[in-house]
Amino acid sequence: MISVQNFLLPSFLVLCVVGSGQSKKQIPGYIQICKHDPNTISECVQKSIEALKPKLAEGIPELDVPPLEPFIIPEVVASSKDRVPLQATGKNIKVTGAGDFHINKLNVDLDSLILKAKVNFPKLHFDGLYKLDTQILVVPIKGEGNLLADVVNCDAELVFKGGKYQKDGLEFIKFNSLDTKIGIKDYNVKFDGLFNNDKVLGDAANDAINQNKGEFFNTFKPFLEAAVSKLLLNISNKVVDDLPFNELLPKP
Repeated sequence: MISVQNFLLPSFLVLCVVGSGQSKKQIPGYIQICKHDPNTISECVQKSIEALKPKLAEGIPELDVPPLEPFIIPEVVASSKDRVPLQATGKNIKVTGAGDFHINKLNVDLDSLILKAKVNFPKLHFDGLYKLDTQILVVPIKGEGNLLADVVNCDAELVFKGGKYQKDGLEFIKFNSLDTKIGIKDYNVKFDGLFNNDKVLGDAANDAINQNKGEFFNTFKPFLEAAVSKLLLNISNKVVDDLPFNELLPKP
Protein backbone atom coordinates (compact mmCIF):
# COMPACT_ATOMS: atom_id res chain seq x y z
CA MET A 1 0.00 0.00 0.00
CA ILE A 2 3.01 2.30 0.28
CA SER A 3 5.17 2.72 -2.75
CA VAL A 4 8.90 2.45 -2.85
CA GLN A 5 8.92 4.96 -5.65
CA ASN A 6 7.33 7.58 -3.42
CA PHE A 7 10.75 8.18 -2.01
CA LEU A 8 12.80 8.57 -5.13
CA LEU A 9 12.93 12.27 -4.27
CA PRO A 10 16.17 11.98 -2.29
CA SER A 11 17.81 10.89 -5.52
CA PHE A 12 16.41 13.92 -7.31
CA LEU A 13 17.53 16.13 -4.46
CA VAL A 14 21.03 14.76 -5.03
CA LEU A 15 20.76 15.68 -8.71
CA CYS A 16 19.99 19.27 -7.83
CA VAL A 17 22.88 19.64 -5.43
CA VAL A 18 25.42 18.51 -8.03
CA GLY A 19 27.29 20.65 -10.53
CA SER A 20 28.74 19.88 -13.94
CA GLY A 21 32.36 18.94 -14.42
CA GLN A 22 34.83 16.97 -16.44
CA SER A 23 34.07 13.52 -14.99
CA LYS A 24 32.83 10.63 -17.12
CA LYS A 25 29.24 11.22 -16.01
CA GLN A 26 27.68 14.54 -17.02
CA ILE A 27 24.72 16.28 -15.41
CA PRO A 28 21.98 17.01 -18.02
CA GLY A 29 21.70 20.69 -18.91
CA TYR A 30 18.02 20.89 -17.92
CA ILE A 31 18.89 20.33 -14.23
CA GLN A 32 19.32 23.57 -12.29
CA ILE A 33 22.68 23.51 -10.48
CA CYS A 34 22.79 24.52 -6.80
CA LYS A 35 26.07 25.90 -5.48
CA HIS A 36 27.88 25.15 -2.23
CA ASP A 37 26.20 28.01 -0.36
CA PRO A 38 24.49 27.22 2.97
CA ASN A 39 22.37 30.37 2.72
CA THR A 40 20.67 29.40 -0.53
CA ILE A 41 21.05 25.67 -1.13
CA SER A 42 17.88 24.39 0.57
CA GLU A 43 15.61 26.80 -1.29
CA CYS A 44 17.52 26.22 -4.53
CA VAL A 45 17.18 22.45 -4.29
CA GLN A 46 13.44 22.61 -3.61
CA LYS A 47 12.81 24.89 -6.58
CA SER A 48 15.01 22.76 -8.80
CA ILE A 49 13.16 19.55 -7.92
CA GLU A 50 9.77 21.15 -8.51
CA ALA A 51 10.95 22.42 -11.90
CA LEU A 52 12.09 18.88 -12.75
CA LYS A 53 8.67 17.27 -12.34
CA PRO A 54 8.06 16.61 -16.07
CA LYS A 55 11.51 15.05 -16.49
CA LEU A 56 11.16 12.98 -13.32
CA ALA A 57 7.97 11.46 -14.69
CA GLU A 58 9.87 10.05 -17.69
CA GLY A 59 13.12 9.31 -15.82
CA ILE A 60 16.72 10.43 -16.27
CA PRO A 61 18.56 7.52 -17.93
CA GLU A 62 21.84 9.45 -18.13
CA LEU A 63 22.02 9.18 -14.34
CA ASP A 64 20.37 5.76 -13.89
CA VAL A 65 17.24 7.34 -12.39
CA PRO A 66 14.08 5.36 -13.27
CA PRO A 67 10.81 7.05 -14.30
CA LEU A 68 8.18 8.02 -11.76
CA GLU A 69 5.23 7.34 -14.08
CA PRO A 70 4.76 4.50 -13.76
CA PHE A 71 7.33 3.14 -11.34
CA ILE A 72 7.91 -0.61 -11.07
CA ILE A 73 8.76 -2.09 -7.67
CA PRO A 74 10.52 -5.41 -8.40
CA GLU A 75 9.99 -6.92 -4.96
CA VAL A 76 9.08 -6.14 -1.35
CA VAL A 77 9.53 -8.84 1.32
CA ALA A 78 8.07 -8.85 4.84
CA SER A 79 8.68 -11.54 7.43
CA SER A 80 8.04 -11.54 11.18
CA LYS A 81 7.26 -13.95 14.01
CA ASP A 82 6.42 -11.23 16.51
CA ARG A 83 3.00 -10.37 17.94
CA VAL A 84 1.43 -10.60 14.46
CA PRO A 85 2.89 -13.50 12.42
CA LEU A 86 3.68 -12.31 8.91
CA GLN A 87 5.03 -13.79 5.69
CA ALA A 88 4.49 -11.64 2.62
CA THR A 89 5.99 -10.70 -0.73
CA GLY A 90 4.98 -8.21 -3.38
CA LYS A 91 6.37 -8.44 -6.92
CA ASN A 92 6.26 -6.41 -10.14
CA ILE A 93 4.15 -3.71 -8.55
CA LYS A 94 3.28 -0.84 -10.90
CA VAL A 95 2.70 2.45 -9.09
CA THR A 96 1.11 5.54 -10.63
CA GLY A 97 0.51 9.02 -9.23
CA ALA A 98 3.95 9.72 -7.76
CA GLY A 99 4.66 12.48 -10.27
CA ASP A 100 2.15 14.72 -8.49
CA PHE A 101 4.29 15.21 -5.37
CA HIS A 102 4.55 18.25 -3.12
CA ILE A 103 7.63 19.18 -1.06
CA ASN A 104 6.46 20.57 2.26
CA LYS A 105 9.90 21.11 3.80
CA LEU A 106 13.50 20.58 2.74
CA ASN A 107 16.86 21.22 4.41
CA VAL A 108 20.41 20.55 3.24
CA ASP A 109 23.30 20.71 5.75
CA LEU A 110 26.49 21.07 3.71
CA ASP A 111 28.83 20.56 6.68
CA SER A 112 27.38 17.25 7.87
CA LEU A 113 26.11 16.16 4.43
CA ILE A 114 22.66 15.48 5.89
CA LEU A 115 19.58 16.00 3.69
CA LYS A 116 16.11 16.18 5.25
CA ALA A 117 12.79 16.43 3.45
CA LYS A 118 9.05 16.14 4.06
CA VAL A 119 7.09 15.16 0.96
CA ASN A 120 3.39 14.57 0.29
CA PHE A 121 1.78 12.45 -2.44
CA PRO A 122 -1.97 13.21 -2.74
CA LYS A 123 -2.97 9.98 -4.52
CA LEU A 124 -1.20 6.73 -5.44
CA HIS A 125 -2.44 3.61 -7.23
CA PHE A 126 -0.82 0.17 -6.97
CA ASP A 127 -1.23 -2.88 -9.21
CA GLY A 128 0.93 -5.97 -8.76
CA LEU A 129 1.33 -9.53 -7.51
CA TYR A 130 1.37 -10.65 -3.88
CA LYS A 131 1.74 -13.68 -1.62
CA LEU A 132 0.45 -13.25 1.92
CA ASP A 133 0.13 -15.22 5.15
CA THR A 134 -0.81 -13.20 8.25
CA GLN A 135 -3.80 -12.33 10.43
CA ILE A 136 -5.90 -9.29 11.31
CA LEU A 137 -7.10 -9.49 14.91
CA VAL A 138 -8.14 -13.18 14.99
CA VAL A 139 -8.90 -13.43 11.26
CA PRO A 140 -6.32 -15.40 9.21
CA ILE A 141 -5.39 -13.85 5.85
CA LYS A 142 -3.74 -16.17 3.36
CA GLY A 143 -3.42 -16.32 -0.41
CA GLU A 144 -1.65 -15.15 -3.54
CA GLY A 145 -2.68 -13.36 -6.70
CA ASN A 146 -3.22 -9.79 -7.87
CA LEU A 147 -3.11 -6.75 -5.57
CA LEU A 148 -4.90 -3.44 -6.16
CA ALA A 149 -4.63 -0.50 -3.78
CA ASP A 150 -5.40 3.22 -3.69
CA VAL A 151 -3.67 5.50 -1.18
CA VAL A 152 -4.75 9.01 -0.19
CA ASN A 153 -2.29 11.56 1.25
CA CYS A 154 0.95 9.66 1.69
CA ASP A 155 3.51 11.59 3.74
CA ALA A 156 7.21 10.76 3.83
CA GLU A 157 9.90 12.09 6.16
CA LEU A 158 13.42 11.42 4.85
CA VAL A 159 16.83 11.77 6.47
CA PHE A 160 19.75 11.13 4.14
CA LYS A 161 23.31 10.92 5.60
CA GLY A 162 26.45 11.08 3.48
CA GLY A 163 30.21 11.00 3.84
CA LYS A 164 33.38 11.51 1.83
CA TYR A 165 36.02 9.03 0.66
CA GLN A 166 39.22 9.11 -1.43
CA LYS A 167 39.75 7.38 -4.77
CA ASP A 168 42.53 7.91 -7.33
CA GLY A 169 43.65 11.03 -5.51
CA LEU A 170 40.21 12.62 -5.66
CA GLU A 171 37.50 13.13 -3.04
CA PHE A 172 34.07 11.57 -3.64
CA ILE A 173 30.77 11.40 -1.75
CA LYS A 174 28.76 8.35 -0.76
CA PHE A 175 25.38 8.21 0.96
CA ASN A 176 25.68 5.82 3.89
CA SER A 177 22.13 5.72 5.17
CA LEU A 178 18.57 6.81 4.45
CA ASP A 179 15.98 6.81 7.23
CA THR A 180 12.41 6.85 5.94
CA LYS A 181 9.21 7.38 7.92
CA ILE A 182 5.89 6.84 6.17
CA GLY A 183 2.37 7.92 7.07
CA ILE A 184 -0.92 7.76 5.19
CA LYS A 185 -4.31 9.34 5.77
CA ASP A 186 -6.39 6.60 4.15
CA TYR A 187 -6.26 3.70 1.73
CA ASN A 188 -8.32 0.90 0.21
CA VAL A 189 -6.84 -2.42 -0.83
CA LYS A 190 -8.10 -5.58 -2.56
CA PHE A 191 -6.31 -8.92 -2.63
CA ASP A 192 -7.60 -11.24 -5.37
CA GLY A 193 -6.98 -14.97 -4.95
CA LEU A 194 -7.27 -15.23 -1.16
CA PHE A 195 -7.95 -18.74 0.20
CA ASN A 196 -7.51 -20.39 -3.23
CA ASN A 197 -10.00 -18.01 -4.84
CA ASP A 198 -12.78 -18.77 -2.37
CA LYS A 199 -15.03 -15.74 -2.94
CA VAL A 200 -16.84 -15.86 0.40
CA LEU A 201 -13.67 -16.15 2.46
CA GLY A 202 -11.82 -13.71 0.20
CA ASP A 203 -14.50 -11.03 0.49
CA ALA A 204 -14.59 -11.49 4.27
CA ALA A 205 -10.80 -11.18 4.51
CA ASN A 206 -10.71 -8.04 2.33
CA ASP A 207 -13.47 -6.54 4.46
CA ALA A 208 -11.49 -7.34 7.62
CA ILE A 209 -8.38 -5.66 6.19
CA ASN A 210 -10.20 -2.50 5.12
CA GLN A 211 -12.05 -2.29 8.44
CA ASN A 212 -8.76 -2.52 10.35
CA LYS A 213 -6.55 -0.36 8.16
CA GLY A 214 -4.43 1.04 10.95
CA GLU A 215 -3.37 -2.33 12.31
CA PHE A 216 -2.78 -3.80 8.84
CA PHE A 217 -0.66 -0.83 7.77
CA ASN A 218 1.36 -0.82 10.98
CA THR A 219 2.17 -4.50 10.49
CA PHE A 220 3.80 -3.79 7.13
CA LYS A 221 5.14 -0.31 7.85
CA PRO A 222 8.71 -1.15 9.07
CA PHE A 223 9.30 -3.53 6.16
CA LEU A 224 8.11 -0.98 3.62
CA GLU A 225 10.25 1.75 5.14
CA ALA A 226 13.30 -0.53 5.05
CA ALA A 227 12.63 -1.45 1.40
CA VAL A 228 12.23 2.22 0.48
CA SER A 229 15.50 3.16 2.18
CA LYS A 230 17.46 0.35 0.52
CA LEU A 231 16.20 1.10 -2.98
CA LEU A 232 16.64 4.86 -2.75
CA LEU A 233 20.09 4.58 -1.22
CA ASN A 234 21.19 2.44 -4.15
CA ILE A 235 19.74 4.81 -6.75
CA SER A 236 21.21 7.90 -5.10
CA ASN A 237 24.69 6.41 -4.93
CA LYS A 238 24.45 5.58 -8.63
CA VAL A 239 23.75 9.28 -9.23
CA VAL A 240 26.88 10.50 -7.44
CA ASP A 241 29.18 7.65 -8.51
CA ASP A 242 32.17 8.89 -10.55
CA LEU A 243 31.45 12.55 -9.72
CA PRO A 244 34.27 14.15 -7.66
CA PHE A 245 33.11 16.15 -4.66
CA ASN A 246 34.49 19.45 -5.99
CA GLU A 247 32.26 18.96 -9.05
CA LEU A 248 29.25 17.86 -7.05
CA LEU A 249 29.34 20.94 -4.83
CA PRO A 250 31.24 23.73 -6.56
CA LYS A 251 31.98 26.84 -4.53
CA PRO A 252 29.94 29.93 -5.51
